[in-house]
Amino acid sequence: MKIVGVCGSQVKGGNVETLLRHAFTEYDNREDVQSDIVLLAKKEINPCAHCNWCVKNQEEGKFCRNEDDMSEIYPLVHGSNGMIIASPVHFGRLSGTTADFIDRLRPFVHGNLYRGTLRNKIGGSLAVAWFRHAGVETTLNTINYLFFAVNMIIASPDLGFFGTGAFSSPDGTGRREKSEKLQVTDDPLDMASARSLAYRVWELAKIVEEGSNALS
Repeated sequence: MKIVGVCGSQVKGGNVETLLRHAFTEYDNREDVQSDIVLLAKKEINPCAHCNWCVKNQEEGKFCRNEDDMSEIYPLVHGSNGMIIASPVHFGRLSGTTADFIDRLRPFVHGNLYRGTLRNKIGGSLAVAWFRHAGVETTLNTINYLFFAVNMIIASPDLGFFGTGAFSSPDGTGRREKSEKLQVTDDPLDMASARSLAYRVWELAKIVEEGSNALS
């Protein structure tokens, strides 16, 4: 069982990465899970040029003509049973970094070789906003639209409808505590929801895997 997490924040070691890593502690004691976390802040991810190269020219291991760090991410996504995408909320929506990553997954929709290969894999969404009503649900739903587009199955945590929405200020009020950088960790509900999301991704991936084995 392979589950990959993708952090779309440009802040290394920030609230989004911290919450994603906390979610993945759910897999620490699960011997059946191999987990990987990709930090897009350390990667060169160019925008999708919409050139349609992937429609006719894909080869084994060659997903996109663009030569950047997506080349090493594509195999992780393709080989996974589940994926959790985490984004900060920027002006009411997901970050541009996360959006570029999502757009670059177009080869899994239109690619001549890799089209449809994410079908029935499990997707989970995670978003961190500075304060309430800033666009958490919009961000989560935008990530979920990707999962719909590639026919993935969306996992929802026991504590949240669309995914895990969290805040990086006390109680989502927008207050700043100067001595505390990672304020997302102060809300036990956010932390529990993130772990629940990770568990649900694993749970559903297990169900799909067992169902596939039964059918074969």
